[in-house]
Amino acid sequence: MEAMHSISFIGMAGCGKSTLGMAVSKKLNLNYIDTDLLIENGFNCSLENIKKEYGYMFVRSQEEKAILSLDSSSDIISTGGSAVYSEKSMMHLKTFSKIIYIKTPLKTIINRIDAGQERGLAVPDGLSISEVYSEREPLYDNHAQFILDGSKSIDELVELVNQIIND
Repeated sequence: MEAMHSISFIGMAGCGKSTLGMAVSKKLNLNYIDTDLLIENGFNCSLENIKKEYGYMFVRSQEEKAILSLDSSSDIISTGGSAVYSEKSMMHLKTFSKIIYIKTPLKTIINRIDAGQERGLAVPDGLSISEVYSEREPLYDNHAQFILDGSKSIDELVELVNQIIND
């Protein structure tokens, strides 16, 4: 896989980054990295517990650190939902990967993440999923090189990603 054929998924928690990343990886036999899992493995606990112990800004800083450690050897990357708060992270990903925003309707996201319980959302306490969505959506749009409709089936999305990779 050539350097610029790496793919990085961005979007809200529950938009399908990990599900799609794993499906693309499996179908196209490419390696897969989930930055949330990198962080959880590094601390040997969930993002929610990391957030509870150290705060949401710490989770965001760990997200940036995880992303900055990646390079073109990472074929498919699923970032945490807060990755777009770091301009440095987004610029780094753009040096070796195509940035794909999985734009999923708010209602679908709320249903999938059950109002954010135990998801380790890197946001201040008391912020609703709707408020987080409204705050982040312009950031996702700004950094996206491609936008996929997250309400499509995984099979449809895998085919669209395959086309993006091969263009």
